[in-house]
Amino acid sequence: MILHSKIIGNAGRDIIILHGLYGSSDSWLRVAKLLLDNFTIHLLDLRNHGESFKNDVHTYQAMVEDVKSYLDDKKISDVDLIGHSMGGKLAMFFVAKYPKYIRKLVIADISPRSYKALLQNDPNGNFHLNLLSIMKNLDLAAYNSYRSLSKELREHGVTIENVILKNVEKNNRQFVWKLNVSALFNNINNILEGLNPDDFIDGKITTETLFLKASNSNYITSSDKKIIDFIFVNAHIKEITNAGHWLHYDNPNDTVNEILAFLNE
Repeated sequence: MILHSKIIGNAGRDIIILHGLYGSSDSWLRVAKLLLDNFTIHLLDLRNHGESFKNDVHTYQAMVEDVKSYLDDKKISDVDLIGHSMGGKLAMFFVAKYPKYIRKLVIADISPRSYKALLQNDPNGNFHLNLLSIMKNLDLAAYNSYRSLSKELREHGVTIENVILKNVEKNNRQFVWKLNVSALFNNINNILEGLNPDDFIDGKITTETLFLKASNSNYITSSDKKIIDFIFVNAHIKEITNAGHWLHYDNPNDTVNEILAFLNE
């Protein structure tokens, strides 16, 4: 099965954009529109998200093959790849296996390391586990309006409320999930997985790579720079100011400027 995508622009090189957990092909649409004059942009729905297929398996190994199948289907073999959060981790796994497909790589606010430290009280891991638990236990059939659902979610905070509201839709007057919530919940450990530095002792990732670190986020720490430098021998790290983890929403202009400067070098 081929991933669903939105393709915008028709100006030269191809860019593939991989959204993060709970996202979709719409997530980076604002950024994509700012890149239109320079590229043909493919905004993908990853498995278990948006309009792409649903599957009980949600591993980076499986998603790498999803992306390869998409590229082969579109006859693309030399592409710039952008990934945010889970999509950024997927991009790293992809370039590690299929480096010849990728010209340049942009990783938005995620480190190569494993985030499974949720068992050690990692705040990022706990956030995702808590959010997926709320989703899994939410009885959508009990609500008949966005207002009533929003009121119920308000106690969990505005971030969780917004993420959930963006991932439900009305079908025959009933709320349904756009996400495969069960698969994501059951695969949270796979989603938090990282690259194993031991796999790169003898062979590094040589693809030129830009890491975008959001200034108000702790997804890329100072200690993460060591693992980035160990695995990626041609990496650059730029900070996006006035931005949290969803840097493409918080500061799209600076995000686009850094991407353009890097891709056009």
